[in-house]
Amino acid sequence: MRLSPTIAFAAALLPWSVQAGMYGQPVLNLDARTFKQVMANEHAAMVAFVAPWCGHCRNLGPEYTAAASSLSPLIPFYAVDCDDQANKPLCAEYQIQGFPTIKAFPRAGKGAAKDYQGERKKGALIEYAKTLVPDRVKKLRVEKEGKEDAVIKGFLKEKPDLPHVLLVHPSAPSIPFLWKVLAHRLSGKMHLGFVRDTTSHTVLSSLGVFDPDDSAKDATRVVAFPAGATSKDGLAEYQGALKFNALLEWLQGQLDGTNPPSSQSESKQPKSTDQAQKTIKAESATTDDKKAKDAAARRAKMDEAERRDKERRERAAAAAAAKSAAGAASVEEVEGDTPDAAPDAYGTPGAVGGSGASKVEDAPEAVPQETVDPADGGSSYDAHAPAGGRPADPSPEQAPAQADGLPDEAEDSEAEKTEIVHEEL
Repeated sequence: MRLSPTIAFAAALLPWSVQAGMYGQPVLNLDARTFKQVMANEHAAMVAFVAPWCGHCRNLGPEYTAAASSLSPLIPFYAVDCDDQANKPLCAEYQIQGFPTIKAFPRAGKGAAKDYQGERKKGALIEYAKTLVPDRVKKLRVEKEGKEDAVIKGFLKEKPDLPHVLLVHPSAPSIPFLWKVLAHRLSGKMHLGFVRDTTSHTVLSSLGVFDPDDSAKDATRVVAFPAGATSKDGLAEYQGALKFNALLEWLQGQLDGTNPPSSQSESKQPKSTDQAQKTIKAESATTDDKKAKDAAARRAKMDEAERRDKERRERAAAAAAAKSAAGAASVEEVEGDTPDAAPDAYGTPGAVGGSGASKVEDAPEAVPQETVDPADGGSSYDAHAPAGGRPADPSPEQAPAQADGLPDEAEDSEAEKTEIVHEEL
């Protein structure tokens, strides 16, 4: 697998950043040397200049780390310890006079830094960081069915000397932030577009990549056209995970011509009537066979449960008979010597020991429920998923849930401010 230079460098920094600095992953703690290395590109970044003795810096840590987690790896968050003697010249260069000082670098080391003056909270940091990325995605609109081909051809006519990449989304009315970051990273190398598909998937159908019989495949698709293309001929469909690093690697492979042929989409022809009927019959036979096996398994379990229940009843009856006989003999021996038992708290006559006492089974101890700490991201939409807990990514990545879809525009203004994992479409 070929990694992009940015990903490879971040991976090289990882062991060092884990061992040093105030903040944990995914915040990377930099020194003067690594600071200049990560700033040698034009990617937007956030940097916190801090000191370990500073109480405000410690208070900033959870919020800053949570914001970094939400935007990782789209916008990197860094931290520099200005109390380290080796970093003092760097902090002086950026005129750091108080802690914490947060600076935004819209073009990393290729442009001027901007002081962040907003609230030191996760949501505010996320929203501000997202404004550092310019929108270079061409948004397409299909006003009515039947116009899909014309819309796509119009997109291909723009910047004909560049390869074109189109994101087709079934529901999101606004451009996903992940797609904006990719367009910014590949600016001048690729022309990225976005279109919201119709409910009947006419855009995907016009591209020849929609199979109505394939219900397992997601309706969010990415297709690439070579430079100079004027139609869907020669397009390549992305087949991997809809996450930032995987998409960036595939797009760079499209530029370099190093993607394997398997990533190229095959023309999907509709199945013939005979083939469709055979498929339906095979699926029906498989379903019937599975139902029969499930029914047999249920019957076997019921029979076994009934047998065990019968054995328990027989053992209980035998034990009760033996206990009754033993109790009768005991009563005969001590009859007249045992005082009446005092009534219980409810006025019901009982017995302290002896055959009159009722035996109560000890209740099982309660199993403690695992709690989710909101400070650790437990209040995210993934934490409320029916499967319980957060996905491995999200989200964005546990999606997303995630997990994998983006919220509709009605939800963007509120949900994206706090809990969305942005690295996944």
